[in-house]
Amino acid sequence: MIDINSITLKNNAMFNIVMRRPNLCKMCLERILNKSITTISYPDSEKAIDIDLDSKSIRLDIYCEDEDTSYNIELQNGVYDALPKRSRYYQSLIDVDLLDKGCEYTELKNGIIIFICTFDFFGKGRHLYTFENLCLQDSEIRLDDKTTKIFLNTKGVLDDIPKPLKNFLDFIDNGTVADSFTQELNSAVIEIREDKRWRKRLMTVEQLIKDEASLAYKKGKTEGLAEGRTEGRAEGLAEGIAEGRASGIALINQLHSLLINDGRMDDLKKSINDSEYQEKLIREYKLNEID
Repeated sequence: MIDINSITLKNNAMFNIVMRRPNLCKMCLERILNKSITTISYPDSEKAIDIDLDSKSIRLDIYCEDEDTSYNIELQNGVYDALPKRSRYYQSLIDVDLLDKGCEYTELKNGIIIFICTFDFFGKGRHLYTFENLCLQDSEIRLDDKTTKIFLNTKGVLDDIPKPLKNFLDFIDNGTVADSFTQELNSAVIEIREDKRWRKRLMTVEQLIKDEASLAYKKGKTEGLAEGRTEGRAEGLAEGIAEGRASGIALINQLHSLLINDGRMDDLKKSINDSEYQEKLIREYKLNEID
């Protein structure tokens, strides 16, 4: 039995629901960017971008805009080796989508892609990694293409960010309420847990994640054990378990978010005990094609 109180902001579905509240999303962005934002808007309830039939489609967790900037915020619980290339792909498709709507190159908004990770992708202990295009021969020269990629790490150990942002990341990581903003986030999480519109959905999704994580764990354990025996490496077991668990959770995190936002709860429930149907849904959303 799933404990509804165990579902926190670290849960992808919960994060998406909370961040669709403009005031909370705006305060989140202000802490991440360390600047004031007048107002934000959501052009679509969920931003889906399809370029053509032969290309990969993407569905963005949180896509919002202000007067001159587009923001894409993604919560990442699973480790992807290709996360930097994913950020590049997201930005390119957002730009193409804007151009397809008649926007000229000079009218392209500033673009900021934000990944909030519950792991340290770069392994340097930082809470914040910000990337812009610089000249290799002279780092003082910026390309100034108005794009930025930000990777946040809730497991950071360095004293490298302002306290308000640190409080936000700690709240995602372990639920610590340390200021008025995290108190508002906590109140929103509690409210959503108690809301009948969301309660059943969240619990169904959480059960699906646990079931899939268990299957992925068993698969990873088997493959890791075989690898360890074949190559004579004890770490084969640990690597297999970690890889299987991360792969399964990452895929299901994407699937459950899409099904919830599309209101497809019957499909979600059916997929829990029907692996073939689950694979069908994964193919439908092209999740197996996203690296």
